[in-house]
Amino acid sequence: MRKLTTIAGMVLVCAGPLAAQDDPAGLIIRVQGGVSVTHGGAQATSAAVGERVFVGDQVTPDPGSRAILITRTGAQQVITAATTIEEPRGAGNPDLFARAITTLAQAASTDATTGGRQGMIRPIPGTSSLVGPRNELAVSSGRPTFRWTSTPGQTYDLMLRRVDGGRPQIYEVGTDTVWTLPEEAPELEAGAEYAWTVFVGGRRGGRPLPQQEFRVISLVESVEMQDYLDEISVFGLDPAGDGLFLTVVAYRDMELFYDARDALEAVEAQGGALSPDMYMLLGEILAELGHESEARAAFDRADEAMR
Repeated sequence: MRKLTTIAGMVLVCAGPLAAQDDPAGLIIRVQGGVSVTHGGAQATSAAVGERVFVGDQVTPDPGSRAILITRTGAQQVITAATTIEEPRGAGNPDLFARAITTLAQAASTDATTGGRQGMIRPIPGTSSLVGPRNELAVSSGRPTFRWTSTPGQTYDLMLRRVDGGRPQIYEVGTDTVWTLPEEAPELEAGAEYAWTVFVGGRRGGRPLPQQEFRVISLVESVEMQDYLDEISVFGLDPAGDGLFLTVVAYRDMELFYDARDALEAVEAQGGALSPDMYMLLGEILAELGHESEARAAFDRADEAMR
């Protein structure tokens, strides 16, 4: 587990990639195939998504491989042959770079000692507990997906209601523990807060779990989110493809932690290593969602990647 020192309420990282240099020339946002990075005179290592590169570093793709960088000036740099990083040139969108660096810095200063935090999921084996959405976090869709852990041999009914009043709606789910609000049901209202629970064994004779609350993002937030994704597209990247790293940053900045987790998992599925800061970001996101053990595992992977 990463060791942290708390001074006057501020959580400081004692050691890590942020401490080495604070003026990167670029940031690796996509690795396809085999790509190595040489920092200064150090030994070459495999390139990782979220890794900072500095003037004088060398990025070396294998034949047929490539790395995509966003530079300090906000330009896109695609590297397909051995390249020594130079002082960035060319105009782009420096805000995208600044957001990414700031988000990684915030994640690197996350308090890794998640034990004792409110809202953590600590299920008892063989019993059900609500997994998400929870912790009063935001969801981006008016048809969210609900998840809970299973109790063997049981069926479930899900109850959903607005926090500010209104008649609760109850849906028969059956034996599934993942359920999305169906098309025939009214979409949840933008900006509204909702509470939900599951009856283990059904509402007739079953017991409800302690409810959880969440909110649907407002129309203003929805427009802001789309503007973020449009910026990535204007940058020349697909928000669901080569620009996925920037999509993670966009969702995290808007505190859409469920979307950020899904996008980060998609980054992992693209292949290639993640930088220590990216594992710290994953740990931060999982901790916000209440996944304590998974968050600790992500923080541990960050430590391992720095060794």
